[in-house]
Amino acid sequence: MSWLRRLPEAPVTAALIVVNLLVYAAMVVSSGELAFFSGPTLAHAGAVIAGPGVPIMPWRWLTAAFIHVHAVHILLNLWVLAQIGVLSERAIGRGFFAAAYVVTGVTGNMLSTAVAAARGRPLLSAGASGSIMGLIGLATVFAWLIGERRIARVLAYNVLFVLGLGFLVSARGLVGVDNAAHIGGLVVGAGLGALRARFPGPAPRWLNGVLIGAAAVATAVAFVLVHMHEPLFDVAGAGS
Repeated sequence: MSWLRRLPEAPVTAALIVVNLLVYAAMVVSSGELAFFSGPTLAHAGAVIAGPGVPIMPWRWLTAAFIHVHAVHILLNLWVLAQIGVLSERAIGRGFFAAAYVVTGVTGNMLSTAVAAARGRPLLSAGASGSIMGLIGLATVFAWLIGERRIARVLAYNVLFVLGLGFLVSARGLVGVDNAAHIGGLVVGAGLGALRARFPGPAPRWLNGVLIGAAAVATAVAFVLVHMHEPLFDVAGAGS
């Protein structure tokens, strides 16, 4: 696991991992639940909730990207996040990487909400996997367009594996996987990768600072809004 020793080389990735862990720890302390969070705990913490009679709360599209359903869920997601961050954060740019985590998490959860509404089904969803798929899509397209075809192929195979596994376990009813969030994050991430490849040089330090600051402020504001608008309805079931 040489990538783990290289994590200090990817400070934004390390910060995202710490924030996810802190949110998980706060949920454990506030709920008394440890290995698996209940629906109400997830909803009150900031998971995406949608369904008939439920108002749309767009700030949850961001907070849900930092919330996990159980211990295995967060460990798997952060393991993948650490690897993709070590591989790509420096090349993509720290500010762009932070902004992409936020943007792809939001758009993935937005698509998930739209799909649930179109099907007339209730939704309770949380997890960083929409953002992670977005970052993988970003890194894959960026690597391909700048000529790193071998890296791009490896990343593309990982994308196909994750998507295929998600659809398989969902179809068999083994695990609740939010495939719409994965696809939404991936597609937007791919678009961001194409945009970044048009300007492959290092980003100015001031731009990195602005993007990181904007991502941090947006996340903090979203969590404040979650606690200002506590859900007053029952929730059940969760996808990741």
